[in-house]
Amino acid sequence: MNNNIKKFIKQTISDLIKSTSNNEKIDKLSLRHKKKIHFIPIRYRIFGGLLQSMNINFGNFVEKLLHKIIKSEKDLTINKNSSKKIILPITQRSSDLIDTHITDCQTENFDEEELVNKFNSLLDMCLKFEENTQEKTVNNTKKHDIDVLFSVKNDKVYYLEIKYNDDHDTGKYEEINRRFLKSYIGISNIIKVYDREKFKPIIYYLTQKKLKGNIYTPEKENIYRGKKLFEEFFTVKYSDLDDFLNKIGDDKDIIELFDNLYNKIRKDLSL
Repeated sequence: MNNNIKKFIKQTISDLIKSTSNNEKIDKLSLRHKKKIHFIPIRYRIFGGLLQSMNINFGNFVEKLLHKIIKSEKDLTINKNSSKKIILPITQRSSDLIDTHITDCQTENFDEEELVNKFNSLLDMCLKFEENTQEKTVNNTKKHDIDVLFSVKNDKVYYLEIKYNDDHDTGKYEEINRRFLKSYIGISNIIKVYDREKFKPIIYYLTQKKLKGNIYTPEKENIYRGKKLFEEFFTVKYSDLDDFLNKIGDDKDIIELFDNLYNKIRKDLSL
């Protein structure tokens, strides 16, 4: 694996630990836990809270990592809107069609082929309508995150919704897919590409393991897991990345950062 990417991973993880464990966050957790009666010592509860916060922010790390990898690939180009929080205009009609699709997927037992047809038909209808209508847009005051947006040789565009794995609860799982579809259509209005064959939406899970089946988005074409994204687009090998990430927790510099964090909590609390 590229040494620059290794350095980037280590530096980004170091920055994540440092930013998550600033004095303000420690003080806030300390104040909260001091009000609670609990058998777990407060130092461990504060430390655990900071670890949980780092775990939640790990998705941002994956997003930054993919940007770094894409920028290192000569045939790939990052779109200027990638990783930005911007207004994504979408018509009421397209928004309603997506809501109907989500409901239909919950109430109908579509097999994979049916889901593919329903999904592609939905995208085609929405894209065609967005391209040709003068209808006033909805949600045009709310900003949305664009995780990763890139093109291959400045031709076909890919939109990636980034997740670490697919272990979300049912309600959140539904909203992830709803937001994914509406963001895709909104982005089409930003980049002015209204052809499904030239603009592809993908939900990407960094982990290879499949924990849940997706009833809203076709698994084969629009959901990538682990190595699939790397094999299709990158010269960096997923196996090298996976091996490095599995070992990074044993790196002496990373261990020292966690040790220093725990000692800081003890010192601040005089424990």
